[in-house]
Amino acid sequence: MKVRAGLWVYQRLAGKKSADLTEMELKRVERALDAGHRWTIFNYEDAQCEFPERLVAEWLAEAVEAGAVVRNHTEVLAVDVAHGRARGVLLRDRSAGGALGNTGKDERVDAAWIVNCTGPWADRICQRSSVRTSKPMLGGVRGSHIVLPRFSAAPSVALYTEAADGRPVFVLPWNEQVLVGTTEVPDTGDPARTAPSNEEIEYLLRTVTKLFPKANLSAHDIKYAFAGVRPLPNSPANKPSAVTRRHFLHDHTDDGAARLLSVIGGKLTTAASLARECVRKMGIAVPEPTSVAIGPGSSLDPMLDQEVIEIARAGSVSEETARGMMEWHGQRAMDIARMALVSAELRAPVCPHTSHIVAEVVEAYRRECAVTLGDVLLRRVPVALGACWSESCSREAALRVGAVLGWDDQALGANLESFEMERAAFLHRPSRGLSALQTAAD
Repeated sequence: MKVRAGLWVYQRLAGKKSADLTEMELKRVERALDAGHRWTIFNYEDAQCEFPERLVAEWLAEAVEAGAVVRNHTEVLAVDVAHGRARGVLLRDRSAGGALGNTGKDERVDAAWIVNCTGPWADRICQRSSVRTSKPMLGGVRGSHIVLPRFSAAPSVALYTEAADGRPVFVLPWNEQVLVGTTEVPDTGDPARTAPSNEEIEYLLRTVTKLFPKANLSAHDIKYAFAGVRPLPNSPANKPSAVTRRHFLHDHTDDGAARLLSVIGGKLTTAASLARECVRKMGIAVPEPTSVAIGPGSSLDPMLDQEVIEIARAGSVSEETARGMMEWHGQRAMDIARMALVSAELRAPVCPHTSHIVAEVVEAYRRECAVTLGDVLLRRVPVALGACWSESCSREAALRVGAVLGWDDQALGANLESFEMERAAFLHRPSRGLSALQTAAD
């Protein structure tokens, strides 16, 4: 009853009634679940941001167009604090020709205000800068996920359930695969080196196998696992799941560093409102955005379909490629299509298994501050997260991109090696110990 009442309120606040699953769809889901248990299935609508990396890339490009100076692969060594006020930042350039080297060039940038929005690194930046807070601002919590191939009983829509310990777990159709997550484990280590533990991977695997016992999934089916650290507010007395996901702005005036703000907590859905809050704190007036509502029975699909056709014609590409470009690049898809018309090399797919083309990669280098192949293929045009990707795909992508960008053999080899190392560090394969544990459990 609590779930039913909560969803009723949710739908009313959302402004429309969610369409119920059809009887046939309900039967299919029920058959896929464990027949030895009674299940109550509720339907509700929500939004899924399949690639948050693409959203950040869009914000980045918009910031540049608005006049911002963006420095990718640049480390903030410290905030320069003098006479009770933050006055600038000390930077170190770590880009230097992408994968080919590192100049280590240092410089100082003066600033009237500084926003420390470094996520799980926020406390470390303050420590480096000798900004002493009364207690740590953050209590890092690791969230891990596993990625499985599509299996016969896999849901075609997002599925929310609870694990054996009552924690929420999502089983999502994602990127032609199945994404299962997430965990909540305290993590005070280096956020750049965080990795899912065997215990977390096994926890997620047991949850999904209990939910879909007929799928006969095992550790051998896991394609990879990955993890990140949530920069939640420091709250040692609470369980990770009980810590608020709201964001806070920490004003460091009382810490001897006026005009330095640290962002603590928050999430993707509140990022834009957080940005407005930051600039208002600096005394800059910004209006609230105007909302546009689509009424019942309205649909954007015909307009989007027409846009796809126009993009395909402009770039002499397939409608599948045009749709993928529009979904990932929005308004700039038409500019990319016109660029692609210049040569067959730009219209070529990044790898033989994807409809995304080399022109999208060139756009990432040209307008989205990409420096390395990893910047592109894992974040801005994230085809390397797809179901097809392998070492041969990496080699083919490097050859096709390098041919357009003019890489010589040395640059090609360095970019490819750097990319493979970065991808392997991010996307972890389950260890043999996990496979043995799961086999024994089976």
